[in-house]
Amino acid sequence: MTGMMMYVAFGLMVVTVISNRYWRRQLAATRQSIVKMKDRVDEVSRDLSDLAAHYTQLNGQCNEAETRTTRSEQELQATLLELEQKKAAPMERYYIFDRLENRSGRFWEAAIRNPPSGGSGWGRPGERGWIGVRRYILLAETEQDARARLSARFPARSGFELVELVPCRLNGLMVNRVPEFSTFRRPSAAEDDSRTASRRSARAPRA
Repeated sequence: MTGMMMYVAFGLMVVTVISNRYWRRQLAATRQSIVKMKDRVDEVSRDLSDLAAHYTQLNGQCNEAETRTTRSEQELQATLLELEQKKAAPMERYYIFDRLENRSGRFWEAAIRNPPSGGSGWGRPGERGWIGVRRYILLAETEQDARARLSARFPARSGFELVELVPCRLNGLMVNRVPEFSTFRRPSAAEDDSRTASRRSARAPRA
């Protein structure tokens, strides 16, 4: 009987040791799974933070794009309204002051009133039938130079009146000291030679 009890006790001890080792391995595996799960949760949290920051950035860009779109639509409507007003407004003509030479300076816009009656201005072919105010475009270094040229071309003693002299408001007009980059320039010597040769060949009698 005592031997049986010893066998039973020894068996229970072996079972306890085996069970203890098994549950220890299970506990270690569980802890490892928990650590992996925690790492995965941290990674997902970082991804969520990055996604939230990216969403905030995209939302800001979308709002900015909507603001720009609204502003562009308003500017478009204002431009269309201005275009319709300009279409309905009377056309304003600009006249070239004599001949635009390749001189240094800037473009000026001068409003000249023709004498209402008589005056020497009526004798010039380009000024017959001129009634009211004309706007001329001329080149000059300074405003004083522009006024001197205008007074010589349209003298006050003949009844002409300089109503306004301002920098030219037309876009795209410029004079650059480098002739190739200027809106108005003289042809180069090579261009003159080629034009002269072409005119001579055109005038030459054919056989």
